[in-house]
Amino acid sequence: MLEKHKVVKIKVVEIAEGDKMGKKYILNKTQGINGINEISLNKIIKIFSYPKDIEILLNTDKITLDIKLIYGELSILYSLNFLVKDTSVPESQFLIFILKKLYLNEKENIKIGDDLRTVLSKIKKFLRKYNKSLDYKYEEDKRSGKYSFDNGNIDIFFEKYKNKKIVDDIMISLPYEDILPENKDILNEIEDITEIKNKIDNFFWK
Repeated sequence: MLEKHKVVKIKVVEIAEGDKMGKKYILNKTQGINGINEISLNKIIKIFSYPKDIEILLNTDKITLDIKLIYGELSILYSLNFLVKDTSVPESQFLIFILKKLYLNEKENIKIGDDLRTVLSKIKKFLRKYNKSLDYKYEEDKRSGKYSFDNGNIDIFFEKYKNKKIVDDIMISLPYEDILPENKDILNEIEDITEIKNKIDNFFWK
């Protein structure tokens, strides 16, 4: 019996330019990082070059395709959702930057391993500077938790160690986008991805 998810890993021999140059990952004033404020895989490759690894995760319901681009200090999770009534037609997309270290400006940064209180203080300072809401959502259990700022575009995850809360993940999300028939630029950009997804669907699940 096939498992619910099928994972395909692709190795890319070339080292990403971002890793070669020790690229800084800087939070945009609006949303996203390094000038990327809307979902575009072409723009990601242009700015960060090619990733060191690519992971493709397919669901047996054929509705969701996840692609993870892995750089050194950065991973990018791109998700493409398809219509239930026609799983060959893309319906929506979203994207998350997963970072080990994030600059809030040219000098100030937050990173995995930092004390949560320090990180929250820096994020609130950033939000105030650009007149953004300081409202947040908060989740916590016995071992870990999450703070979510800027309407879910900035997520800070933490683990509990004795009397401290230590940051263990930083995620920056771009808003969910519907893919309409008139969105020709998006459809052209993801045409090859959609074709690969449909071929894999036909091979494994038809």
